[in-house]
Amino acid sequence: MEPRGLVMRNHLQTRDYDLSVEAVREIYCPHQLSLGRRAAGLDTRLCVTGAKDWPVVQLRYGAEVKVDAGDFRDLFLVMRGGSGSARVRQGGVESAWGAGRTVVVSANQSTAFQFDAAFSQTSLRLDRERLESLCSRWLGRPLDDDLRFDLAPFPVHLEATWSALLQLVERGTDALPAPAAASLEEFVLTTLLRGVPHNFSAELERPQGRPPSRLIRRAEEYVNESLAAGQPGDADLSISKMAGHLGVGVRTLEIAFQEWCGMTPSAYLRELRLKRVREFLKKAGEGDSVTDIALANGFFHLGRFARYYRERFGESPSATLMNAQRARRGGCR
Repeated sequence: MEPRGLVMRNHLQTRDYDLSVEAVREIYCPHQLSLGRRAAGLDTRLCVTGAKDWPVVQLRYGAEVKVDAGDFRDLFLVMRGGSGSARVRQGGVESAWGAGRTVVVSANQSTAFQFDAAFSQTSLRLDRERLESLCSRWLGRPLDDDLRFDLAPFPVHLEATWSALLQLVERGTDALPAPAAASLEEFVLTTLLRGVPHNFSAELERPQGRPPSRLIRRAEEYVNESLAAGQPGDADLSISKMAGHLGVGVRTLEIAFQEWCGMTPSAYLRELRLKRVREFLKKAGEGDSVTDIALANGFFHLGRFARYYRERFGESPSATLMNAQRARRGGCR
């Protein structure tokens, strides 16, 4: 007799209908699963990786299925097709996608899916509160409606970016230092809010007046105070929290930095973090590493960090570390 399911840590393989429904319900939401007319039975494969709060889920049913997900309560899913084809219907709108294409399925709407037998997906489950909170910070005001993304595949130019981000998230952020994990999460959510059309997009892109120069002075004061009070790369040091502290939207802060500094707030914070990394590398002990110092200062993509560092200081971060350690060993002699 075939066992009900083969479970290894966060992996599941089963042909059992009830076990399939229960496993997917625990990750997503209550739903009704029905087999297509030509389906002989399920061959469900489920794998969960990434962080606890926003897991990456790989799922295929191995059969033509329909999923009635009800009102999709408080659940945002970014669903990327790996093979086969699928359809989703929300609020009277229907969309189709397949291999290499991605859609965002929004929370709190009547939702139904149809997957063909070959369909496989890699989905990122997002925290509704964090996503809508960031949208509110971008606008500089509380949201007066649920956030709803357009139900359509990503623009082609966004697919490559999303694929790379998904790989980073899939490695898991629970083991990352808080600054790196926070930076990665904000970057992922911002990529969606700025790259995928939604019901607040027009307001985010609406032209604004020229912000006063004193906003930049207040921003610089806030950043300097945060760095002075915190550990390297204080996790609270982010663009959205800076804007919230100043009582303006992130969009307003972006315009102010472009107008008065000729750079984005992201570039401004990156410059400060690069200088801070360099300071710590020059003081590092024998047991310290470039990776640990970079992650502690909010850099979650080490290849990109190394490129930024070399462009800014004319040497690799590992060269800075080795030279500093060599100089100290020479001084000890």
